[in-house]
Amino acid sequence: MELIDIIHKTLPQIQCGRCETPGCYQYANDIANGAPHDRCVPGGAETLDKLNIILDKQINNVDLKFGPSIQKQKVKIIEDDCIGCKKCIGACPVDAIVGATNLMHSVIDDICTGCELCIEPCPVDCIEIVESSSSEAKGPRDNSQYYFDLKESLNTNAKREKLVNNSPENLNISDEINIRIANRKVDKLAALNKMQSTIAKEDLIKLHEFNPEDASNFIEDKNDS
Repeated sequence: MELIDIIHKTLPQIQCGRCETPGCYQYANDIANGAPHDRCVPGGAETLDKLNIILDKQINNVDLKFGPSIQKQKVKIIEDDCIGCKKCIGACPVDAIVGATNLMHSVIDDICTGCELCIEPCPVDCIEIVESSSSEAKGPRDNSQYYFDLKESLNTNAKREKLVNNSPENLNISDEINIRIANRKVDKLAALNKMQSTIAKEDLIKLHEFNPEDASNFIEDKNDS
């Protein structure tokens, strides 16, 4: 197993970012490349001791300026107070909050790691911390890297490579399409009548239980009159 993977498995998998990296795997990568391994305040002395052994280094205390710590917990949205602003959804590193703009949001307990990142952005203070048992906290944290990576892969705000400028080609294609449109002969009135007849036929069949033949005859009679 690679050193980075061994370090990663030692971290608490909360994805809180308090170590000043986006998530636990990124911090493991930094540690493997020489960064101090005393920044995981949520992991506390237990995590630090394990990392000391793995790295064959000795740091005696966790650097508390990267705190405070995080207990075994989840968060809960007070739904009656939620205004549906979606700020908590964007802040959650593992996509554990669901909801739409101006609609009530909810926390998915099976995914929430209790990282607290959603609390500060909430403009109406409707998110509260709920204490959980060791077993309740373990499941989401064990699976947190999967959901963290999944959200990162779906992040539409991620920096993209510079697009190739195809403007001249696009303009040529646009000009050709416009010429074809201008030169085509379309009976707009006939097309409109056909569309209206199609819609009327569908309504007669669905809403008035006409069979297709009777619906067609009915429309033809109306058009002839």
